Amino acid sequence: MWRHIYINAGANTLAMLGAARTARVGRLDRQIAGALTVTIMAHGAVAFLTLAFRFYYSNQLMLLAAGVSVASSFLVLAVARSFHQPRAALIGPWHPIASELRVAYDHLATPVSDLRGYDLVLTTSAEPADGWTVALTQTMMAGKPVRHVAEYIEEEQGIVSIEHFTLDHLPLGGLTSYQTRKRLLDVGLVVLAAPVALPLLVLGACGIWATMGRPVLFVQSRVGLGGKVFRMYKLRTMRPAAPGAGESATGRNDLRVTRLGNWLRRFRIDELPQLWNVLKGDMSIIGPRPEQPLLTEEYCRRLPAFAYRSLVRPGITGWAQVRAGYASDLEETRVKLAYDLYYLKNFSYALDLQIILRTASTLLTGGGVR
Repeated sequence: MWRHIYINAGANTLAMLGAARTARVGRLDRQIAGALTVTIMAHGAVAFLTLAFRFYYSNQLMLLAAGVSVASSFLVLAVARSFHQPRAALIGPWHPIASELRVAYDHLATPVSDLRGYDLVLTTSAEPADGWTVALTQTMMAGKPVRHVAEYIEEEQGIVSIEHFTLDHLPLGGLTSYQTRKRLLDVGLVVLAAPVALPLLVLGACGIWATMGRPVLFVQSRVGLGGKVFRMYKLRTMRPAAPGAGESATGRNDLRVTRLGNWLRRFRIDELPQLWNVLKGDMSIIGPRPEQPLLTEEYCRRLPAFAYRSLVRPGITGWAQVRAGYASDLEETRVKLAYDLYYLKNFSYALDLQIILRTASTLLTGGGVR
């Protein structure tokens, strides 16, 4: 029994060391995946050794050890992230895309002899000047990542540069076939969600009718796939706008939102009628959030890449929604657009699953409400 305890303790130690190592650079979700991978490998090795050499083992003890290992790894990851703030070296001529970086960095325009004091090195050109060769070689031999700044921003921050985005970046053929398969999944998910969504809809509608009267639903024109305008449905959460008021995005702490409306928005219950839009084919479960026609026209004029969003069905939730929340002005819309374009370029079932998990977390915590 003690031998089994010692082996599991060793596996736990390896898992925690792996978690500490993954905390140095990269996105949180990838760090979590890395920590889990190390934990699974460590305890997989324990299971193999136990069976191969016929050591004493207890199913309860093995499960307990694995659970403790996962919890310990996450704790180590959290502590390591709080104590270690990665720093990058940005080498080469200044490039505007570097303004999107969310990691601390030093810009080094001229070659230096050693870069190993940095956690990672980012280049602004595909082929750095010859003067960087020795330092870059030493950095790679030390196991430090060397990457192009645009590649790093896209892969680690989940956004793309709006200014440098073109139609050539989109896998249009794959996008079309993926949307077809995704349509079947959308219908299936709506059917599965119906037993939970319908009672919540009824309760929300009764609350609105009792506090604000009719109508219960808020219906508004939005721009969808291919620029087609459709009628989107929501539970009403706001008082009517003043006569003659034009279209506008809802601002933070908007006084038009009622107390009940704020609660419905907090847990996204007001969005449930859009499941009908999904069944009709106007929307998808996941995709860029649809905008009003006049706002879409304005955004396309000031942010030309905004028009690419109409290449897919708009969604109830999306990559921009879970990463950046709501947008109430042009700058926030620009940030969300960078996430939307990332989704269009990197669509996959894995990314959709990540969006669903992040959305579930938001629903449970009630975060991101306006």
